[in-house]
Amino acid sequence: MLLPDKASLEHTVLPAIGAFRRGDMEGARNLLRISLQVMFVRAVNTIILASDDFVGILPDDDPLLKKCIDPMDALVRETIMCARTDSLRP
Repeated sequence: MLLPDKASLEHTVLPAIGAFRRGDMEGARNLLRISLQVMFVRAVNTIILASDDFVGILPDDDPLLKKCIDPMDALVRETIMCARTDSLRP
């Protein structure tokens, strides 16, 4: 697992959430795109959007969004995997 570094968190991730909460969708989109691109440059293949605030900021046809996973989808997938593993135990 790779998390955003402190500088990315302080200068792109948190400001993106702030812009979204203020209703500045253009600012939120730009900052989110920057933070996602920084993570992809660091050799990340897929990103779990760990905040519900990020879901819906980017348009559905945004190429960056295709490499991201909704946090609820990630939770459901992990729950199913755990349930399958538990069902295989004697």
